[in-house]
Amino acid sequence: MTSSEPIGFVLGTKEATPLEFWIAVDAKKVLRLDDVVEVQTQRPDGGGIVRFYGVVDYVRTQYEGAQFDTDTFLVAKEGILPINISYTAHVQVTRIEPEEYLPPQPGDPVHLAVGKDLASALYFDSMDTPIPAGIMNNGNAAYFNYSFINGEKGAHVNISGVSGVATKTSYALFLLHSIFNSPVLGSYKANTKALIFNVKGEDLFFLDKLNQSYGNSEKQKDKNKYELMKLPV
Repeated sequence: MTSSEPIGFVLGTKEATPLEFWIAVDAKKVLRLDDVVEVQTQRPDGGGIVRFYGVVDYVRTQYEGAQFDTDTFLVAKEGILPINISYTAHVQVTRIEPEEYLPPQPGDPVHLAVGKDLASALYFDSMDTPIPAGIMNNGNAAYFNYSFINGEKGAHVNISGVSGVATKTSYALFLLHSIFNSPVLGSYKANTKALIFNVKGEDLFFLDKLNQSYGNSEKQKDKNKYELMKLPV
């Protein structure tokens, strides 16, 4: 399932390949970094439809018709140059169905991927043991495949973030919370434990308490996020 109206069209002034393409974004729409999109293109021989799924990794706007950087002042302050605003985005393809590595065609409509298309684009539909990983910018839940965490297919998690503001520590704790409160442990849940080495003062001694910032004003908002991930607060 995709959004009802196209967010834009495959750009015709830059090359499109099976692995990446550009979008001419509708001036009245919003497309952001990390948004997930879907494109359907007709095979040149008429042999069917190929679907492309991808993630936006670059967005930009610029004046079309301006020649020099200082022309910006003539447009913005004096309005004496006729220009258009170009709103474009670059997409990195994540999945092609069926796997026929053809490029999308210029002018093909581009839609935001939602529902089953979103799951297909990010391979959530092929995960045998999904666990909630958080909330994406588009408001949907994201998932990890637990089989690549528990040692069955892999056993490594790399968390990056800004040092000193508890981004990595907090997310590691959330990930443990997700593992212990989702169905993936099955019969192993009773005997599965986590060992945390505390090197950051006494904060981690209160993991069984609600966060102090979990006040009345944010309570419902936070509750909605956890409900979306089907996790207890």
